[in-house]
Amino acid sequence: MKYSYNQKELFPTVEVYHDVIPAIAKVSMNDFYMDKKKCAYAWKKGTEVLKDYYGDLFPMRKPSPPPISYGHLISIGAPVTIPEDGEPNITAFAGSIDEAIDILKEKKGMDFSANQWFQHYLELWDYLKTEFPEENIPFSGFGDQGPLTSAVLMRGQDFLLDLYDEPEKCKVFLELLTDSTIDFTKLIRRINNQPEIQPNGGIVDDHASLIPPAMWDEFVIPYWDQRFNGIYSGPSRFVHVENLFPAHLKYLKHAKITHYQPSVSDMITLEAVRDNLDPDITVDWLLYSYYITGMTDEQIQAWVDEVVQAGIAIIRTQFGAYAYQENKFDRIKAFFAAFDKYKV
Repeated sequence: MKYSYNQKELFPTVEVYHDVIPAIAKVSMNDFYMDKKKCAYAWKKGTEVLKDYYGDLFPMRKPSPPPISYGHLISIGAPVTIPEDGEPNITAFAGSIDEAIDILKEKKGMDFSANQWFQHYLELWDYLKTEFPEENIPFSGFGDQGPLTSAVLMRGQDFLLDLYDEPEKCKVFLELLTDSTIDFTKLIRRINNQPEIQPNGGIVDDHASLIPPAMWDEFVIPYWDQRFNGIYSGPSRFVHVENLFPAHLKYLKHAKITHYQPSVSDMITLEAVRDNLDPDITVDWLLYSYYITGMTDEQIQAWVDEVVQAGIAIIRTQFGAYAYQENKFDRIKAFFAAFDKYKV
């Protein structure tokens, strides 16, 4: 189905949170991450239920190792905690900016894949490929984050003080850390038989929002540039940063960003985008998963109409375990129904 408004194509998009898969299958989150057989079972059962309900309304999420965004940091020493029924998480592991620099210097050129968690993900990936031979499943799930998010996760909140107390050391830290994430990304691409340098791509760096706008030119933009230049060759630059303020938006042009995804950013309104974002930068808009579950058909229609009329082409929503638990899968059908008036 195609949709259009004022001769501009619209792209309604639904994203499936991974947590709905084990929820449907009655598999604990711990087992989903740690037990390859239960992980595969959850994907089979969860996907079956979703396809039965939604049919071909939107593309289903493909089976994959469950996502953990801190694979790079785990590989260089981040301690991991595994809740009984929750996702693995990490804690900060550099007690000072000097220690953070020393860790990164020591880990330069390391084999990330030697880490036991990396090996677990490789084993899980191999098993899923045998269980779903009809699917083309790339190695994924064991990921990394952008420079600022990685810095805050490695140092903890103290990094935000380091920026004032040790600004020059922070620049050394961020350069080393960005280089390390580049090396990690290149390894993932080699595992998937992909070129190390790809034409276009993006950065996910939510904690960049914790850096005051006036400090972006010094502590954000150079390291985004370093990462983009290290793994991409083309002009398109996508960035996902949550919780920005309107005053941040003008700096996206400084980073040569071509598409900005605000996602969950309560301070970024359609008006803030109109008034502060360079018009050459495209943007998509998200109806939060925890909002849509409580909305009526009329409220969803009004939300979609407002976003369409603001000139947004990519209009997104998401659902996960919460929608399943609240028996609100029908809200996703209502989201698509709100685009009926825009059918071509």
